[in-house]
Amino acid sequence: MARVARVPDAEDLNLTPIMNMVLVLIPLMLLNVVFMTISVIEVTMPQRSAGAATNGEPPKRLQLFISQQGFTVVESGASLPALENCPGGGPTICPLKEEAEVETDRHDWRRLYNTLLEIKQKPDWADHDQIEIVADSSVNFGVLVKAMDVSRNQRVPAAEVKTAIKGKMMNSDQEMNESQVPMVDSVDDQGNSGKMPLGMFPVVVLGLPTVSQ
Repeated sequence: MARVARVPDAEDLNLTPIMNMVLVLIPLMLLNVVFMTISVIEVTMPQRSAGAATNGEPPKRLQLFISQQGFTVVESGASLPALENCPGGGPTICPLKEEAEVETDRHDWRRLYNTLLEIKQKPDWADHDQIEIVADSSVNFGVLVKAMDVSRNQRVPAAEVKTAIKGKMMNSDQEMNESQVPMVDSVDDQGNSGKMPLGMFPVVVLGLPTVSQ
């Protein structure tokens, strides 16, 4: 009579050591994960009715044109004259450091801020909150973003930020870099009160980029 070989029953696989290792690795992997931070820049696209004349008066428009040659500020259709060290017929504000490696360091942000603040402090412009920004296609995106930031809010020296109720002119580049935006009491459209940044031209309208020649 032939013998039948008996196959031993297979043992259940012990997964406990593997599960323990996975439980240890998961926290370590989470600690090394780089989470993405997304920032939102609020802008307004130009409308067909923007700048329409009212009561027969010319439209009130504030425009900022950015190029490799500097900033040109246009107030109600008239370009502001070039500041010192800028050639006649050129931009309003020339670059501060032509040879700067970082594009945002080339431009004179202090003079741009002071120029816009001077306009804001005029009685006719006190209630105006919109600025149109148009940049050359060759302008670095970081320059455009910084121009928006400079245009939006009034600033004061850091030592005065808690008591200031209006912006101040900046006397040096260091003072501009160290300045802060004061928070002031404000009431929104729904009647809710609270602290808001002291605005200059908070509504930014982006125009179509121009092609540099």
